[in-house]
Amino acid sequence: MTRPFVFSADAHIAEPPDLYLDNLPTHLQHWAFNVEVEGKNFILKIGDKVRLKVYRNFHDHKTGVLDSPEVRRMGGRDLKLRLADMERDGVDAELCFPNLAMSAQCITDPEAALLTAQIYNNWAKDYLKGLEHKLIAAAMIPVADLNDGLMEAKRAIGLGFKAIMLPSVVPEGTPNYNDPAWDPIFALGAATGTPFTIHVSSGDEPVRAMRGPGGALYNYATKINYAVNVISLLVGGGVLDRNPGAKVVFAEYGAGWLMGLAERLDEVYFGHAPMVLPKLGRLPSQIVKDQIVCSFQNDVGALKTIPIMGSQSMVFATDYPHSEGTFPYSREIVDRMFDGVPDLSVADREAVLGLNAAKLFKLDVEKARAKAA
Repeated sequence: MTRPFVFSADAHIAEPPDLYLDNLPTHLQHWAFNVEVEGKNFILKIGDKVRLKVYRNFHDHKTGVLDSPEVRRMGGRDLKLRLADMERDGVDAELCFPNLAMSAQCITDPEAALLTAQIYNNWAKDYLKGLEHKLIAAAMIPVADLNDGLMEAKRAIGLGFKAIMLPSVVPEGTPNYNDPAWDPIFALGAATGTPFTIHVSSGDEPVRAMRGPGGALYNYATKINYAVNVISLLVGGGVLDRNPGAKVVFAEYGAGWLMGLAERLDEVYFGHAPMVLPKLGRLPSQIVKDQIVCSFQNDVGALKTIPIMGSQSMVFATDYPHSEGTFPYSREIVDRMFDGVPDLSVADREAVLGLNAAKLFKLDVEKARAKAA
């Protein structure tokens, strides 16, 4: 039997460490994302300010020693080796986010925000040239000034980008997602069939919201709240209802919670009707089903919601090459998850594993699944 087409809706490409330092002008260097190695730590900085420290072998307990042949991610910076890793893991194509500038949409300076987005988009376009049928880069747009964001979104789509990245938390001074100021950008996505993508820990989302007892568990488990916030704003403010062709894909937030949110939004819409403005043309739950997609990694609970939410609401992801992802065990993890939902149809399984993503990102499935030369 032919293996289903598999698309990972969350993967990363690694910019050169000095990409932004080398390309932003002198007066904007304090906005330049860069990374330093200090002992066993990677230190992510914006200018000279530390944003995050990551212990290199932090996930050895989960994946094994990262330099061991069994689990080493060979393709972090080498595309030929990346394709080999994808083949090994049973993944045909990927949606790619930045690595270094994952939170670059926190920049509040309009000039720096626009130039940073352009630097990344130009690099990503060149870096993935010839592999666009397998590696789909999400273009970054600035959000410090939404007019600049619209302009860069148009440029990126013209360059051939098939997805536009938005932040999970907008920076100070930017209208929130319930504001009609977002309508032109979402109208562009709808008109061109270009989905928006929102990745965990993007924009101004706190890296570590709480410290102390329980902090690590709290900080990661509650990240779904940022996705809940964005969906509630986009639905409640009417932006999605006014732009019904727009799609939003959430990466690394899980998906099992989406059904509960959709039901809760309906409950509030009816129960608090006198206070609810604007009035919507569809039930909130229907807007969610029509326009929201969430990725899942280890989320068998999400698969159990398919009879109510529909399989169109989710896509599979591996988070390659990040070590908290599923590589090199993705096939085994997928099989184990689907063993937990034995009544799921073959059509639904194939949809969430890859065909939903192929439709969203306009992929030729046969071309994407062909082994790279």
